[in-house]
Amino acid sequence: MRWETVPLGEVAAIHMGQAPLGESYNDRGEGLGLIAGPGDFSNGGLKVKKFTTSPTKRTRPGDLVVGVRASIGDLATADGEYCLGRGVAAVRPNEKLDSGYARQVLRWLAPELASRGRGATFRTVTRLDIETLPIPLPPLSEQRRIAAILDAADALRSTWGEIRDSTRRAISRRISGFFSKPTDIKPLAQLLAEPMRNGISPSRGGRYEGEVLTLSAITRGAFDPRQRKSDLFAAPHASDKLATEGLHLVCRGNGNAELVGAMVAVTDQPDGVAFPDTMIGFRPSSEINSPTLVAAWRHPTVRDQIRRAARTTNGTYKVNQQSLSSIMVPVPRREDQEQIAALDAERTKLDSQLAQGLVSLNELFASLQHRAFRGEL
Repeated sequence: MRWETVPLGEVAAIHMGQAPLGESYNDRGEGLGLIAGPGDFSNGGLKVKKFTTSPTKRTRPGDLVVGVRASIGDLATADGEYCLGRGVAAVRPNEKLDSGYARQVLRWLAPELASRGRGATFRTVTRLDIETLPIPLPPLSEQRRIAAILDAADALRSTWGEIRDSTRRAISRRISGFFSKPTDIKPLAQLLAEPMRNGISPSRGGRYEGEVLTLSAITRGAFDPRQRKSDLFAAPHASDKLATEGLHLVCRGNGNAELVGAMVAVTDQPDGVAFPDTMIGFRPSSEINSPTLVAAWRHPTVRDQIRRAARTTNGTYKVNQQSLSSIMVPVPRREDQEQIAALDAERTKLDSQLAQGLVSLNELFASLQHRAFRGEL
């Protein structure tokens, strides 16, 4: 069944955000919570970090808050009154548009809205870009039926994701338990099979094209070789600058203090991609296996040392080879290391299976969206 398609602006009011006065910002909870951008979205709701005593544009409970700069199309639902910053807009459905249906159709249209973004530094959409989004408009009863079906499918995806997260946490707790036992403690410098080395920098006048990892390859908890870019270099990649299996990579600098010093092991054999100068690479000795070193590196006692070692330059936290060399690392007994490696392999296997299940659920959800908004559900 085909329904009438109308511009969003005919069935909803669009309220663009506006930055409040800078001196009104605070983190003490004074005034209204400030939605600066999608960074204040959390699981479909809002989790603001800043407040303002001079709010400009305000939300109402139930408003749909959409990202309009950089992360265009990201969506959250307001659970109360907030101040709308310039990175967001509020969509307020009228009596012709069910709010649950509006939330689902805006999620479906997020790629269309993002494609309308313009700008060299930050891509941005305007009020007109949002108002002219084409909305399929069935009768209200059908809108509510579609929203209920998609909400149920979405809840299943969320539950599956929660199972995946809880499985990860349960195995991680078991691994962490090995570090509560008395263990030997050694500086990282004594656990290396070869010296540390920084990665390679692109060259402005380079003549050799090559691929290099981006920081996202190592700052999301596991090695992701897909996170890379092409650039020009002064010379072909030297073998010691390649991300090869078994190499451990550490984030050398980041604006987020929790990511500086993040470590992963290269778990497969990428095809000739180098690691950048924003990373430090090394291989551990036989005294500590790779899963144990990575787990130890994430232990609170080690993370505290990394935080203290990091130095701030223009808002960027940095560590270097010298500071990392002196980090004291717990080294469990050999039999405990073998158990840690087995648990890590089990976690990787289960995570892969659960991730594949989530891919299937996402494909099912996309199919339901397509059918729902074409009147075929």
